[in-house]
Amino acid sequence: MNRSGLLNHQPDAQQSARDQDSPGRWLVNTPLLDIEHPKIRLLALRLTQLQQGDRHKALALFEHVRELPFACLPDGNSVSALTVLRRGKGDCHTKSTLLVALLRAIQIPSRLRFVTLRADFLRGVIDLGALPIEHCCVEVLIEGRWIAVDSHVMDPLLARAALARLDEENRDLGYGMHRRGATDWDGQQQAFAPFVADHPASLPVHDWGPFDDPYQFYSQVPQQRERLGLRGRLSWMFGARLVNRRVKALRATAMGRLQAVASLAARNTR
Repeated sequence: MNRSGLLNHQPDAQQSARDQDSPGRWLVNTPLLDIEHPKIRLLALRLTQLQQGDRHKALALFEHVRELPFACLPDGNSVSALTVLRRGKGDCHTKSTLLVALLRAIQIPSRLRFVTLRADFLRGVIDLGALPIEHCCVEVLIEGRWIAVDSHVMDPLLARAALARLDEENRDLGYGMHRRGATDWDGQQQAFAPFVADHPASLPVHDWGPFDDPYQFYSQVPQQRERLGLRGRLSWMFGARLVNRRVKALRATAMGRLQAVASLAARNTR
């Protein structure tokens, strides 16, 4: 695997040069990150003020973002970190944008790494057929190592519901998760929810390299620029509505199960 542990391929020369840049390269601000905004900076400081070292600070920020409910935001490639914060929810692109913004606000180098996945991991929330889909992870520089994570994307309740559904259906992939995907992160090892190393069919089929934010990726990679056009935005808008309806239903089943367990426990203690 390459340095991010995502793919068995060498990135192109442009991405290799980008990988070799100094850590300071991955502390810069962008319009989508807006790391100088008081709400971003103050939240990052508040969440990490009692933490010692970059690893524990990164974990505190990770846990905060993971708790935000998963929901697709329309036009997710141009949603700012501040917008995610205000709406209190997000998806792969948008929650990752917020996490990178919070990390950079306290001077922890971080970035987005975009990959292409087979659509199997989304079966149950949206049917894309054989059409692959772009996904992003957050890479954090901790103790001299870039560590990739995407287990902040699925909120805990939704992840629990997705895994329960996969167990019921005896499937490895679906509902945004792999059956053995990570739902937590220790700040030391890579953690991915939709794919695992020993299941080749789940692994990314392409690694696009690191970027500052989603807009930079979709505007700079020629194969992805159509996503910024009207047709691409409309397609994502309709897809987002469908995903959100199905995610809401999936989360409701998990809530129902939790309430049933709580009710049973209460009766048993009487």
